[in-house]
Order: sequence, then C-alpha cells, then structure tokens
Amino acid sequence: MHSNSYSRMRRHRGFFASLAVALLAAVTAGIWGRWDKPFLSPQLALAQGSGYALRLYGNGFAAPGLDRVLIPIDAPPRPVDVGATDFTIEFWMRALPGENGGAARCNEKDGWIYGNIIFDRDIDGDGDYGDFGISLGNGRVVFGVSVGAAGTSVCSSQSVTDGQWHHIAAVRTVNGAMQLFVDGALQATAQGAAGNASYRDGRTPTKPNDPFIVLGAEKHDIDAAYPSFSGWLDELRISTAARYTAAFTRPTAPFVTDSQTAGLYHFDEGPAGACTGSVLDTSGADGGPSNGACAHGGSPAGPVYDADTPFSSPLPTSTATVTPIVTPIPPTVTSPPTVTPVPPTVTHTPTVTHTPTLTPVSPTVTSSPTVTPVPPTVTHTPGDATPPAETATPAGQGTPLAAPTAAATLPPCPRVTPTSEPDSLPDVTPTQAPQGSGAWPFYLPLIQQEALCTNVAQ
Repeated sequence: MHSNSYSRMRRHRGFFASLAVALLAAVTAGIWGRWDKPFLSPQLALAQGSGYALRLYGNGFAAPGLDRVLIPIDAPPRPVDVGATDFTIEFWMRALPGENGGAARCNEKDGWIYGNIIFDRDIDGDGDYGDFGISLGNGRVVFGVSVGAAGTSVCSSQSVTDGQWHHIAAVRTVNGAMQLFVDGALQATAQGAAGNASYRDGRTPTKPNDPFIVLGAEKHDIDAAYPSFSGWLDELRISTAARYTAAFTRPTAPFVTDSQTAGLYHFDEGPAGACTGSVLDTSGADGGPSNGACAHGGSPAGPVYDADTPFSSPLPTSTATVTPIVTPIPPTVTSPPTVTPVPPTVTHTPTVTHTPTLTPVSPTVTSSPTVTPVPPTVTHTPGDATPPAETATPAGQGTPLAAPTAAATLPPCPRVTPTSEPDSLPDVTPTQAPQGSGAWPFYLPLIQQEALCTNVAQ
C-alpha cells in the first residue's frame, strides 16, 4: 500500500505505465498462463541440487517483471497469505557495500517502499485489509505494515550492507505491535496499525501482481524511486506466529518446518547458474504448497543459484571438526576394558594375604614345646647324682658317712617337713632311706632346682 503521493504519481504515468503493465502481464502470463489455473505446471523444473542461495542483481525498473521471484497468494488462496494473525517473516541476506542506494524512511507509512525492496507483499493503492514489506535503506533494514489508510515503518539501527550474511526477522502481532531483529538482536519496536493485514481471498486485483509476494523487486515496476534489491537471499521462512519476542541466538542451520510454518524456501533447487524454474515451498502447510517461480533476466541477468550460503563456510568446518571428534569417542568409550585389567591388579593384593608367611612363625612359637624336653634333662640329673648314692645304700658301703659330710657343708633348708613336699620326690619310698634312720637327712630340690640345703633343725 503506498501513500497518496505515490498513488498520484502512478496515475500520471500514462502511456508508459500502461505499456509497463502490459509487458509485465505478458511475461507473467508466459510463465504461468492463466491466473485461474494452478500455479505450477509439469514443465517447470524441480529440485536438482542443494546448498544454494539466490543472487539477485537489482535490475528492477530497468527490467520490468525480471530479476525476481514471484509467489502467488490467491486464486486459490495459499498458506503464505499471512496477516490475519500474528506473523513472522525471516530470512538470510547478504549485500555488498555500495550496491543498494535506497533511502530509509522510518516511522512513516509506506516508508519501506523507498528502500531497495527485498520482500514485497504490497497492493495497489489503499484497499481492503492490508499490506507489508521489507527493504534496505541507507544500509539499514526497513519493515513496514499498513492496514487500510493507517500504518508505519521501523528501521534497524545496524547497517547490514557489509558483505556479510545477516539473519533478519520481522515480527508483527494482530494488535499492531511490530519488532525488527538483526542477527537475533532487537533493533526496533513500534505500535503500528492493528487488524487484518492479509490479502483478501477472491479480491479482484487492480494490478496483475497484486495477488503475489515478490522477492527482490518492487512488484509493479512503477518507477526507479522504488529500487530493487541487489545481493543474496536464502532460507526464507514465513510463519503464522510471533516467533521472537526478545533477543535470541541466530540460527546456525537451515530452517526446519513446524506447525507454525506457512512457507519455507531453501532456494536449493539448483543447479548453479540461472534460476529459470520453480522455487519450492517445503513447509508442508495445509492448503499448500505455496510454490514460486524465478523470472530470470536483466543485465546482469538474475536471479541465479549461487553456492555462497549462510552455512557454506561454517558447515564444512563444523562437520570436519565434529566428525573426527565424534568418531574417536566410541573407541574411547569402549577403551574402558583397559580399565578392567586394573581389577586384576587390585585382586593381586593377595600379596597382602601372603602374610601367611607369618603363620610359619607360629610353628616356631609352638616349637617352645622343645622346652618340655628340658624336664627330662632335669629329671635325668637325679639319675646322674642320686642313683650312685641310692645304689650304694643297699650295698651298705659308706653311705652314712656321705650324709654327715654333706650336711656339714650344706646351708640350712627352710622349715619344711617331708610330708609337705610329697611331689618333690615322687619316686622315693621310705624303704629307700639309709639304714638306721627314719627320714632323709637332707632335701634335693630337683624340680625347683634350688640350692642344696640341710634339713637339720636350727
């Protein structure tokens, strides 16, 4: 939807405008045939490759109807006709410095149409329901939405014409709230016009391209004041929800469809070179697909499929790094069997149980019974000393003399009667006493091994 000045400008184009419209109608009719027939025909090329982006050259007004992509939204209605509910339009773009000279008109109704147009879902003049679009102005992203005669545009604070890939996300809720993100950073917000901004189903178009989304150019080719986009475009996703409400991390891989996806375009049909066939909607949305087609031409001729994509640089590095790391991990995981040998080392602690070498020591302790053999040696002493006297006694040869002589030299014994030492002489009987005496005159301490003593009273 354009401003009143814009509408007046178009009405005064006269013959030139009519000629441009006729040429545009002829070109589009050559691609799709009649408007009331299905958009795709069996002759259109299908996907032939992967990993591409679209390179557009900004021919625009210099090549009406060319160097762009056209996606139908009505007759019959397509899922990509968003605006009746919250919606998000996001894509990746790359622009070289100096290639886009459009102006940014922020906080202005239809201000976006003065930038280099990337996404055009405009209608001719103020009409029922609404319209919206995205462009580059003074190097910044401009997003505008209008409903009837009300609307506004917001601009990013960040320039994106630096030759790098940037992720752009434009969010609008049905109550009119607008947000613009660049690389996940919130750049601008505004309260715009509330209400349904979709294209009314069955609407009779006043311009042939009204019921289309056009990528890379101003759809009506009215004037050079509404320039086209020169640069790369990839991974366009149109959603029926406000996907982002705050800063986020920009995507690191191609989009994957979900229940909120109304249209998803990877632009991977290929092969590298001129895009002359269809661009496929892979969203799988009910009522789809919302397939589009390239209108190739201009000088230089665009659009073309180019292998330069947002992920062409990081992906090879990423996969090259991840694959070697992931592959070695299983060996490392199965390597724990080398840990199982460690238990044997632990069980080898039987070297501790080898302390049984101490048990042999206990036999040496039990060997103390070798001390018990000593008593025989002690008891044998009576056999060495006493038996001669005993055997001499029965012979009656000088035995009485030996007793007095020994008693004279022996110290006195404790006052102990013979009867108190019954165990001292277990093998001696009274009959073995010297003749003529009723008791032993002295005491031999055999077991106790005490010193010899006399038994004479003190």
